[in-house]
Amino acid sequence: MLVRKAGINDFRDALKLVKITGCDVYARRLLAKKAVFIPVAVENIDNRAANILKQEALACGADAAVSENVSRFKKGFSNALIFATAKQLETLAAKLALQPFGLKEAARGIASIYEEAVSEKRVFRYKKAFLDLCTPAIMGIINVSPDSFSGDGLSDPAAAAAKAEEFENYGAKIIDLGAESSRPGAKPAGAKEEIKRLIPALKRIKKAVKIPVSVDTYRYETAQAALSEGADIINDIYALRSGKEKLAELIADTKAGVILMHMKGTPENMQKKPSYKNCVSEVFEFLRERKKFALSCGIEEDFISVDSGIGFGKTAEHNFELVKNMRAFSLLGAVTAGVSRKSFVKAAAGEEKYAFVAANFAAASNGADIVRVHDVKETAAALKFLVGLRAI
Repeated sequence: MLVRKAGINDFRDALKLVKITGCDVYARRLLAKKAVFIPVAVENIDNRAANILKQEALACGADAAVSENVSRFKKGFSNALIFATAKQLETLAAKLALQPFGLKEAARGIASIYEEAVSEKRVFRYKKAFLDLCTPAIMGIINVSPDSFSGDGLSDPAAAAAKAEEFENYGAKIIDLGAESSRPGAKPAGAKEEIKRLIPALKRIKKAVKIPVSVDTYRYETAQAALSEGADIINDIYALRSGKEKLAELIADTKAGVILMHMKGTPENMQKKPSYKNCVSEVFEFLRERKKFALSCGIEEDFISVDSGIGFGKTAEHNFELVKNMRAFSLLGAVTAGVSRKSFVKAAAGEEKYAFVAANFAAASNGADIVRVHDVKETAAALKFLVGLRAI
């Protein structure tokens, strides 16, 4: 007899291990749900609701950490943390749906977390196609702005197309084309200049590669021009706050994918003493509201990806916290991460390529579905190892 720990990172791992036991095929999913542990944070909950939450969690075989004010029956609001398996969350959500004090809303949130955790397929849609995100996808960055923060701006459309083709050959699944720098302190280029830089390169790239092309813009005029030339995805650092309904409806009408990014402030002022009470929670809440807006404008669920905006109005500590908590955003859609060439990576690990490859690997291993990178060849090689780990 051998007794050892079982390594379970997600529902797919649990299913594989349950299958090895030879148990009945109809019991496998049920048992796998009991093997996946999912801690759930519940913030700003009514203390009366927290008391009920604690009792219902215990009744399901789970547990919850609540404020000491809850046991003292003090009025007010606090935070709670649920400790449960996927199966226990499923049961708990059903129980809370019958309870007062805002617990119906909590039940919907817990049910969504449970459903996302036991899903075996994850996709990001664009036009009539989709990316299978069972393995992380690489988004290769091509800048056609002369003031790119990473110093890799390509003004020649032919050179941009050649770079895109190279990225595709190395394993990139998306090309991300940008024509305006968003580095800290950068000033806007304007729609006319952005389009002038962008469209010649976009035309050449669409002819050179078969993979989708994302355009990094927040302007309606630029997005309209890019989509008319075959762009597949709009990567918006303002998360539709600049283009508003007009841009959102354009994206919905053209069935383009959209990436909604969090940014505190603007590129000109975002790094002037950024502060948060709880960075992960505040970024999550912002992206949840922007996703709700996108849905209200007709953009469909699977066409939305979210990006926590690492380096955009964050300190190094905030950035590390976001990389560590990538999985927290998976409830909102495909998770995009951009850590490549960011200053906090340089400060922590130096400016060699391996530092950025390590950062990209960390983001992917912590839950990013799409990693936005400059060093495609090296990152693709590193992520093959991660794919191998997940395939076992």
